[in-house]
Amino acid sequence: MVEQQTTRRLSAILAADVVGYSSMIGTDEAGTVAALREVWRETFNPAVTARHGRIVKMMGDGALVEFPSVVGAVECAAAIQRAMVERNLVSTPSIQFRIGINLGDVIVEGDDIFGDGVNIAARIEAIAKPGGVSVSASVRENVGNKLELAFEDTGEHSLKNIEQPIQVYNVLLDSTLPKGAASARASETRTKGSIAVLPFSNMGGDPEQDYFAEGIAEDILTELSRFRNLFVIARNSSFSFKGKDVGTQEIGKALNVEYIVAGGVRRIGKRVRVAAQLIHSTTGQELWAERYDREVEDIFVVQDEVVRTIVVTLESRLQLAIANDASKRNLPSLAAYECVQLAKKYVALHDAARAMPFVERALQLDAEYAVAYAMRAATFYVQYLENAQANTLDEMAAASRTAIALDEGDSIGHALLGMALILKGQYELAASHLERAITLNPANSVAVAYQAELLLRNGDFAIALKTMDELLQRDPIPATWHSEIRGMALLMLRRYQEAILAFSRQIHPFWYIHGDLAMCHARLGHLGEAKAEVEKLISAMPDITISRYVEIDPYRSQQDRDFIVESLRLAGLPE
Repeated sequence: MVEQQTTRRLSAILAADVVGYSSMIGTDEAGTVAALREVWRETFNPAVTARHGRIVKMMGDGALVEFPSVVGAVECAAAIQRAMVERNLVSTPSIQFRIGINLGDVIVEGDDIFGDGVNIAARIEAIAKPGGVSVSASVRENVGNKLELAFEDTGEHSLKNIEQPIQVYNVLLDSTLPKGAASARASETRTKGSIAVLPFSNMGGDPEQDYFAEGIAEDILTELSRFRNLFVIARNSSFSFKGKDVGTQEIGKALNVEYIVAGGVRRIGKRVRVAAQLIHSTTGQELWAERYDREVEDIFVVQDEVVRTIVVTLESRLQLAIANDASKRNLPSLAAYECVQLAKKYVALHDAARAMPFVERALQLDAEYAVAYAMRAATFYVQYLENAQANTLDEMAAASRTAIALDEGDSIGHALLGMALILKGQYELAASHLERAITLNPANSVAVAYQAELLLRNGDFAIALKTMDELLQRDPIPATWHSEIRGMALLMLRRYQEAILAFSRQIHPFWYIHGDLAMCHARLGHLGEAKAEVEKLISAMPDITISRYVEIDPYRSQQDRDFIVESLRLAGLPE
């Protein structure tokens, strides 16, 4: 009989285990088994495969995985834990993993692996936090700065059946300075009363509360934006510093603001603690700080108290009654609120398919939640941009109208309805809703951008371009759609080379960006490039023709429509 050959190799080993599996089985055996089977199939296994891992064995409630790359192992673990946070908001039973990772020598026998390298990974997994990832010092050293992750040193640990103490690190997510932030300052002279609200930190460490902390800061930002004598930096710019180890003075310079609001949230059982502080960005001096301890059911009242105090501190001339007026709103259920935060994340990524389940879940939890209806409209808008169908546009308008009916003061609802009406060619009605959106919230950069698009459709190209350039003062690190609208204005101003540069900044361009690029290249005489963009356009929208393009990308004047038709014809798009 020939003995099976035993070999050794250096591998990254990931050990995962379900928290509280025995008690879950005791409560609902069939439901738990079915839910875990779905998690393995839909979340865990695809994350492993995508990073070239090999599942060595499954153990009912756990898994042992081997990776050729330590970076791939850590990246996989982070992806799994993030995905599980989102899954647990909308699915039951809630399932949490502990994950431990080690880089070490393993013994290979057939398809199985053994040895200290494996044992250390398993022991580290046992001391990891629920929903967390812990790694050995060898993993930390080899990952270095290759991932946008931070590591918390928890010291040496004596692990069961491991001879020497092991240095263990907890993995923290999202902790680097956004690229280009240092160059984003608009000027050295800071606007009087300018303020940025940073995303609040999750002081409890539970990754499920990240969205909760972020939502607190976002509501504070929105309420502050209602006051015209404050110049509030838009969310996209201030929230780009989430989890970054950057000083307030450096952030102040990057965003060109006088003041910064920062804080943190800690939830312990049924109680929540919100800490907030107001900082002068130039000196770093703390001007005000307060801490609030409340029952979790009172969290929205806490938010309003924080807003009132910050506003009064910044602008003592404001009457307290005005600040109180900013806090009048219908309070959603906490679970619905968290679902909306996740939906916003996916809408920002133009991923309507992943956003919509969170929107629908939020509305199941709170059928009169105006913000959830506004987010439903935003999700339909993304769907419309992907594949311009009239019924999708109708759904967008209907959801926006419901949001406004539930809360007439919903700035986002008015802005989204305005955009839907632009695309329907109802320009005067669109203008009234966009004006209302900006009146309600002058810092609503989305509403300002939609207003610029209305100017475009009306033929006011230079004013539209100026509007977008001025918006950079409030939103110096803008979302990619900012370049899209600038590109449209530049195209219609016949500044084709600049327009090409703007359109090329789109990471995931919608179909019409290829049409815009084709027109620019055709007008410059770059017929090869124009043809290539037309092919991409037709690939994304197989039924697209010149007449269909003009119908779903409307301009008000016949002269402008004729320009689009002629440009598309030059580019080679079928009639």
